[in-house]
Amino acid sequence: MAYVRLVALTAAALLLWLIVSTSSTRARATVETVSLASGSVISLATPEFVQVGKRYAFTWSSGGPAQTYTVKSVRRDGWVLVEVADENTNPAYFVPGDMPTRWLNVGMAISIQEMRAFY
Repeated sequence: MAYVRLVALTAAALLLWLIVSTSSTRARATVETVSLASGSVISLATPEFVQVGKRYAFTWSSGGPAQTYTVKSVRRDGWVLVEVADENTNPAYFVPGDMPTRWLNVGMAISIQEMRAFY
């Protein structure tokens, strides 16, 4: 009698495992499917005053203090290549002249201020 219960319990556990594994595979497959709505791309032009080699303080709509970046490259579609914000990096951890870079979309900034040296 104990043997019959053990076989029945094992069969039920195997059936439950098969059902769970099959349903999770189907769920993962639907999550990985991405479809995009048709439409046009809109980009704001980079402001003319943003120039390579100068430092600017960018304020973003998400709030917080302005972040200072040195512009390395400018594209006319709103994207600029910058060195990572001075406030976010410790120069002691990087080779001089080899700071990390990232692309920013300046059309998303609510304020851009040129940072000039004090004399």
